[in-house]
Amino acid sequence: MAPTSRTPRESGATRQPTYRPRVRRALAVALVGALGVATPALASDELEDIRERLAKVEQERRSAADERDAGEQRVEDLHEEHEHFSAELETAQARLAETEGKVEQARVVLDEAELDLADAEAETERIEGELAVARENEAQIEDSIEQVASDQEQTRSTVGAIARESYKEGGMGSLATTLELLSGEADAVDQMSMARTVLRVQDQQIQQLATQEAEQVAEQDRLTGTRSDIDYLLAKAEANVIAKEQARAAADAAKVELEELEAQQEQAKADLETERTKVEESLAAEEQRAQDLESELAALAETKHGLQTEEEAELQRIAEEEARRKAEEEARRKAAAEAAAKKAAEEEAARQRAAEREAERQRAAQAEAQRLRDEAAAAEAARRAEAAEAEAAAAAQAAQEAAQREAADRAAEQERASRAAEEERSAAEAGSSGVLSSPVNAPITSEFGNRFHPVYQMWRLHAGMDFGAGCGTPVVAAADGVVYSSSFDAGGGNMVIVDHGVQRGVNLTTSYLHFQSAAVVSAGQSVSRGQLLGYVGTTGSSTGCHLHFETRENGAPANPRGWL
Repeated sequence: MAPTSRTPRESGATRQPTYRPRVRRALAVALVGALGVATPALASDELEDIRERLAKVEQERRSAADERDAGEQRVEDLHEEHEHFSAELETAQARLAETEGKVEQARVVLDEAELDLADAEAETERIEGELAVARENEAQIEDSIEQVASDQEQTRSTVGAIARESYKEGGMGSLATTLELLSGEADAVDQMSMARTVLRVQDQQIQQLATQEAEQVAEQDRLTGTRSDIDYLLAKAEANVIAKEQARAAADAAKVELEELEAQQEQAKADLETERTKVEESLAAEEQRAQDLESELAALAETKHGLQTEEEAELQRIAEEEARRKAEEEARRKAAAEAAAKKAAEEEAARQRAAEREAERQRAAQAEAQRLRDEAAAAEAARRAEAAEAEAAAAAQAAQEAAQREAADRAAEQERASRAAEEERSAAEAGSSGVLSSPVNAPITSEFGNRFHPVYQMWRLHAGMDFGAGCGTPVVAAADGVVYSSSFDAGGGNMVIVDHGVQRGVNLTTSYLHFQSAAVVSAGQSVSRGQLLGYVGTTGSSTGCHLHFETRENGAPANPRGWL
């Protein structure tokens, strides 16, 4: 399968082999039994697949372990941060409790200030009542003073009139005149009585005037005192209200300031609570993640153990197969050696028979020569003629045998040339058989064979060829067949394997890797040449959008060019 890039660890993705080991082993055993050949490449491919999965599991285990260590450090940091926020929250709670006490005290002070202000306002109302009474008294006093002044003026006028009349008339005449003025009568009998009355009236008027003057002075003094009381009450009321207002304003400002501080501290406490809640949530998430990582590490350890067991079993199987293969090779070698020895013995026997025939021929020739020599003595001319004829016949026979050997050699050479031509023709036919069509309309960017892996950074077999198609390009079946599997593989990503049955004496399968998403066909479904299988993508171990296309003969990777 084509190697492509992917993340070191993918949670929830379990690598599955491209071919099920049991099916591949069964197929290998069947081929070994049918063809009599060993499959070391197949065994090494299975082992390489197991080791590749084992390396990936180990890489995932190390990545998970590193992430677990980092998570433990984060948990420790979150514990410290949680303790820090808890300490700050306790401090904030203490400050808030202290502030709440001050706010409560400020509320008490404000309530007392408002009560004092209410008392001051009540006092002001009382003072205003006293002021109203004082102003009424002031008005009454002013009216009284005006009345006293009027009475004084009248009394002074009366006394002055009496005095003037007394001064003008002198004695009783004045009195009579005065009485007349007072009574309007001028009876002589009553003049004396009236005189006394006038004197008494005059005295009373003078006393009344003195009394009125004293009352005026007293009322004036009382008016002055009342006005002073009014001014004092007004100043007292104003000062009392101003002081109480100032006290209430100060208490209200202190209350507002403390309430603002309380709100700020409550907000700070809420912020700390929020931060601590976030830290607690992060801590719980990290602890849950740590538990998940521990579970994942345990699962990876179990998977690694299983893969190691599978690797050991595979190594044991490979060793057994290798021992069996060596035993079979040794048996074949011995059989070949025995056959070669038998053939050598047969050839030696043939050579001996040929030598015997040659010796017999030589003896016959010697006998013939002796006979000829004997006959030559009888008839030299005839013998020479016969000898010449015999030599000519021998030469002709040798020439004939040489011609036959040359003809046989030419026939063998022609046979070899014919077989070579037939092999070349068969190879040419195999190279352009047309069994498979191109699975995608795109150029080939990487051929089948060993190459330096771009992801694993190592030399390994590139078991197929890559078509440089863009993501989303349709991928079709290269020939008729049955979908062997449609699944996801950690290396090949979303992929499909199609079984085309026996072609040219081998079981042929094609693989299509790195689909963009799940294939549009499912396992067991029959497909025809050109039928849509999926779309080009870059899932699995891939460095970019392309289609990795494989052909396998009896489960072993083969160059797709021999089938396209």
